[in-house]
Amino acid sequence: MSFRGLNTLLLLVTVLAGCAGNPMRQYDDELKETVKLVNNGSVKQAINLLEKNNEPGVITKDKDILYYFENGELLTLDNNYAAGRDSWLKADEYVRQWEDAVNTDAAQMLGSVGSYLVNDKTRRYEGQDYEKVMLGNYDLARIEMKKTYEREKLIESFREKEYDALQEDAKTKNVTVDVTQMKDYPMAELDTPEVNSLKNGFQNAFAHYLAGYFFEVTGEPSLSEPGYRNALKLAPNSRIVQSGLKGVGRHRPGAKESDVLFVIESGFAPAWKSITIPIPVPRQTGFMVTPLSFPVIKSENKGFVPSTVSVAGKQLSVETLTNIDTMARRQLKDQMPAILLRTVIRAVVKSVAQDQAYKGGVVLGVLTNVATVATEQADERSWRTLPDRIAVARATLPQGNQTIEFQTGTGTFRKEVAIGSRFTIIPIRITSGTVYMGQPNTLGSGLSELSADTAVSKKASKKTVKKTNQ
Repeated sequence: MSFRGLNTLLLLVTVLAGCAGNPMRQYDDELKETVKLVNNGSVKQAINLLEKNNEPGVITKDKDILYYFENGELLTLDNNYAAGRDSWLKADEYVRQWEDAVNTDAAQMLGSVGSYLVNDKTRRYEGQDYEKVMLGNYDLARIEMKKTYEREKLIESFREKEYDALQEDAKTKNVTVDVTQMKDYPMAELDTPEVNSLKNGFQNAFAHYLAGYFFEVTGEPSLSEPGYRNALKLAPNSRIVQSGLKGVGRHRPGAKESDVLFVIESGFAPAWKSITIPIPVPRQTGFMVTPLSFPVIKSENKGFVPSTVSVAGKQLSVETLTNIDTMARRQLKDQMPAILLRTVIRAVVKSVAQDQAYKGGVVLGVLTNVATVATEQADERSWRTLPDRIAVARATLPQGNQTIEFQTGTGTFRKEVAIGSRFTIIPIRITSGTVYMGQPNTLGSGLSELSADTAVSKKASKKTVKKTNQ
């Protein structure tokens, strides 16, 4: 076999054996059942399915950051806060490794951005940019606030350098592209007022608001104010953020009162799908219209956010501070020029491999064509159990047992909670079929436990509605 033929067969070996990522892995399909189980309140079954799918050699060679993302979410929803936190810390280690690589050897990172011959799935998954900033350990809030800021800056700098490196690579291969070539791509879905109102796809107001709240209730207004200001830059019309900034140092609950923050997560983050559209690709004989695959964002299991929370005779307004669906679309919009460049560069390299394969024989050429078609898929990987939206409500409430009530989209949810500290966080997760109610977190119990505690089935929610209407 010729040297050209050997190079071409290396493509087939890569497809069959996998590399940093499995190029044939269908992650969105893999997680559909997991999301369905969580939606219906069957968290333990979801955990078992996740473990089954991540056994070595079943779908992936090793557990990756996606496993630790999903595992942390599921364990926390199943009341196992310590294990959930540990899983998220492992996911954060992956992100830290990416940060270290960018900081210490950026040239190598940038030198490989256009070199993935099969598809983007073969790259080690580092997490979507908006996922990287969703990790945090608020037991170490001072360190975490600085880390979040530095991480946001690093992401911004790397994406700019990545696109510049791709442009240089494109020049060496005589490739020129423009997003206007993507006539069949649903670009309007990335060009909405909500998407365009975001500064970028990785900064979120909730993270900064939570930092502001934490430092305010621990008596450090000089650190609280920057958190609120950063949140206000990202959500300038938010009344709750404006109120937080104006009230720094003034929120002083009485001896038997508590400054309560309700954190309401709802729905599931959108899915990333692969679609194929025709793009003109330069070849030795001129331009040829070639079917290429690109990612699109599809909203599934969107979150219902109640307008108010009723507690202790008060109606508290609920405000959404973070919309993951919109952030994902903004990220994809900002990265689309780079994705287009990388995809066309890959198509050019593949076309050269195809030409060389046919020179080595018809059978080898056909096999290469089959491999090229089979692996032409966009990267569909993303943190699927992440909530779609994060909203908050805040009020000074009496300490003791209080009944909270809110709408879920399928009925009315009512539950008694214990407010036993001057400062309390009450985490809630709403899906279309279940409400997960977390144990109230006082400042002594650790702010990292921001998730669900008890699953309440859809049937229970309907019973609550019936009682309410009687």
